[in-house]
Amino acid sequence: MYRRIAVHLDQGLDSSRRVEFSLQLARAHDAHLTGIYASYVSPGYFYDEAGLWVRTMDMARRIDETGRTAAQLTFSQAARESGVAASWRQGDDVPAECVAKHARSSDILVISQENPDDVDAAVGNGFVEHVLMSAGRPVIVLPSAGTFKGVGARVLYCWNRSREAARAIADAAPLLRNANALAVLTTDDVEPDRNLEVPFEDLAAYCACHGFPAPAHQSRSTQEIDVGDAILSTAADFNADLIVMGAYGHSRMRQWVMGGATRAMLAAMTVPVLFSH
Repeated sequence: MYRRIAVHLDQGLDSSRRVEFSLQLARAHDAHLTGIYASYVSPGYFYDEAGLWVRTMDMARRIDETGRTAAQLTFSQAARESGVAASWRQGDDVPAECVAKHARSSDILVISQENPDDVDAAVGNGFVEHVLMSAGRPVIVLPSAGTFKGVGARVLYCWNRSREAARAIADAAPLLRNANALAVLTTDDVEPDRNLEVPFEDLAAYCACHGFPAPAHQSRSTQEIDVGDAILSTAADFNADLIVMGAYGHSRMRQWVMGGATRAMLAAMTVPVLFSH
């Protein structure tokens, strides 16, 4: 069971969807829910007069404070009405750093896919990538479109025998124990490596030991489509309501550079994705 769940909050359009999803998840696991409010005050334009700069920033901060107070009241009321124990955290540092820092005291974090139409969202450049790589916790990313009343009944797990993939299935264990069906996807986009050759029977035995559904092996070729499309196509065929996969990437000059599959899923996800790094 997940005992502590965290959710990213801001003044954006998708924030209420994240709260609704997280409350459902918290109720299912009898978990505590922490709302992490990450604000971002855009610098105002200024000319030669320092006084204009001060007045502009003061006004922006007052507007942000009003929004933060309203978000906290809404979150607290929603948790109370749902019967979920909740707490509030906030910070004035970069949103991704604020969310990642406070999420480390939880079992799992809920955020949203980047939504360019959500102009009030407090994210900044590379928010999702930064959080995935630095939180140190599994992260469920919700698509920017659609509603998700439940998650984890039919799970697609992406297995390439890597470290990240191994962490992902362990991080998803509380969900997989209650799943009705589990499909395991392998693709041919990875170069053969004897060190990574692990029998599927070993993965099936791991699932059985932990009370997961018996995994159905799905194999897809990436000769004509990329790995992201292969994952999404398999998820649609399996009618999956959750994808579980490793998150791959590294930092280059303060910018997170994601692996192909991770980048593709962040751009085109159709169901919630549990990423593990």
